[in-house]
Amino acid sequence: MKIRVRLNRANEIRKMQGKLEHDGLPRLQMTLLVALTGLAGFAASYILLHTGFVVMWSRYLLSFGIAYLIFLLLLWVWLRSREDEYADIGDLANVIPSPADSGNTSMHYSGHGGDFGGGGASSSFDAPDDGGAVGDVIGEAVGGVAQAEEFAIPLLAILFLLSLLLSSLFIVYSAPVLFAELLVDGVLSASLYHRLRGLETRHWLETAIRRTAWPFLLSAFIVSVIAWLISIYIPGTHSIGDIIFSSR
Repeated sequence: MKIRVRLNRANEIRKMQGKLEHDGLPRLQMTLLVALTGLAGFAASYILLHTGFVVMWSRYLLSFGIAYLIFLLLLWVWLRSREDEYADIGDLANVIPSPADSGNTSMHYSGHGGDFGGGGASSSFDAPDDGGAVGDVIGEAVGGVAQAEEFAIPLLAILFLLSLLLSSLFIVYSAPVLFAELLVDGVLSASLYHRLRGLETRHWLETAIRRTAWPFLLSAFIVSVIAWLISIYIPGTHSIGDIIFSSR
């Protein structure tokens, strides 16, 4: 009698993750994909700038959208390049133990104030010169604002780069699970579905967007807001590169 095997998607993902971490370097591969995505985003921004799209915040937002589409395309290319390797792998239970079974715990999903006493000033209790005092206060306030603006621009540039770095590190760190899900949904499910009829299936694109959209959206929002603030502080600035290289 033919025995029908019922598979569990979560278990198959863990087993596929174990195989990926055992046989390859998923985080290194993802680092390459993220680097190519970043280059695509910078190239898109450069081309848009030189075609007259000078509004920095909206250009960066559009460049993020283009870069994300390139990223999804790169994931598709990666998945197709692994299709022959994993299409006939069958049930992974006999191929390699899951990370939990092997003891691998590398991934878890997880102003200047005056002296009240007089301080030696002979007219400390006389009627003050209101015009001079107000002028001093205004001068100090203007100086404080100018100093704050001087530090605000480098700080915004640092936050700009930091948001890009953190989102990239997050995607690289979660690469083993993301790649495992893509393989299960895009390759393994297709090869097992007709034979086993027990594996919950999803489209690989749905999996990719669900796993990676939020880091891209959050970074795009932060970068666009920073670009908008920089354009307010320094009118006429069209690129974050102008700020970074001019500060050297």
